[in-house]
Amino acid sequence: MNVDEMKDVREFRAGAPKPDRARLAEGRDRLSSAAERGRGRRLRADWRLAAVGAAAALTAVAVLASGLGGGGHSGAERTVPTATRTVPGSVKEVLERAASTVERADPPPTPHAGQWVYEKKLSASPEVWPKSAAAQPEPEPQEHWERYADPRFENGKEGDDRSMRERLRFLDELPDDPAAVLKKVRAYYPSGKGNPEPEGEHDMRALSVLFASQPIPPQALAKLYRALAAVPGAEVTDHLVRDLAGRDALAVGHDEKGQKVRREILIDPHTYQYLGDRWIVVKDYKDTFPGADDTPDRPWKAGDLVFQNALLATGVVDHKGDRP
Repeated sequence: MNVDEMKDVREFRAGAPKPDRARLAEGRDRLSSAAERGRGRRLRADWRLAAVGAAAALTAVAVLASGLGGGGHSGAERTVPTATRTVPGSVKEVLERAASTVERADPPPTPHAGQWVYEKKLSASPEVWPKSAAAQPEPEPQEHWERYADPRFENGKEGDDRSMRERLRFLDELPDDPAAVLKKVRAYYPSGKGNPEPEGEHDMRALSVLFASQPIPPQALAKLYRALAAVPGAEVTDHLVRDLAGRDALAVGHDEKGQKVRREILIDPHTYQYLGDRWIVVKDYKDTFPGADDTPDRPWKAGDLVFQNALLATGVVDHKGDRP
């Protein structure tokens, strides 16, 4: 991670009033969430951090957390729960069921300029490292209001950090072919020069931002599910998992050679609505902090949950502070 990238991380972190939230990972949205308070959700910060790669991102977060002297939730490292029910079918079969179900739903009303998108969610990030003697607090629901048509984030003023209106317009124009969808999504949220990443990882980063768009039209959500199934190395966990809110969820991620951390999209197994996302460790490894003599190596075990986001409620309201 170079100096400019570290500067970006510090800048979006500085806007979060609670240093223990997952905003470090989600930029200013969901890289959950991404710091969603202060100036508003900054997707560009999320995407820039994501493009550096999972291992570098986790290292940066651990260093910053230790310097801040607090933050993170113990819940961020809960391991995957014991299987409660198997998930039948391949990833393509599961996501085709999801797409076929959601595309039959009635579309939500289209927001208009002047309205706000409301979200209530849970987020969890790595606890401070080295670990503090004090108990880490459990994550608490956070509410966020984002202006639907924010001129500060439209017409390329903030690069690929776009308003919700621009994101929903992009989703409305997606083609039917999953491969064509992925091509457009990669172009919409590029990796950035000097930050090469595997195609599957790129797809998961970009799709995770679009899945968090609200209110997402049913036809667009169906297209995203079919595109998710077409991600190189895509796979569905063969059993239901629990999200941060304790709900059953389908977990869809991708398998990459040499991968240490996998980004997963979480989906309701009954309604097939988007529930949130998470980063899960798939291979034992440790983060090291060269030059930080007072910071010991940080071990990670397969099954550790790093960043988590659980969407609890969303809706469109007329004024900031209103609730659906």
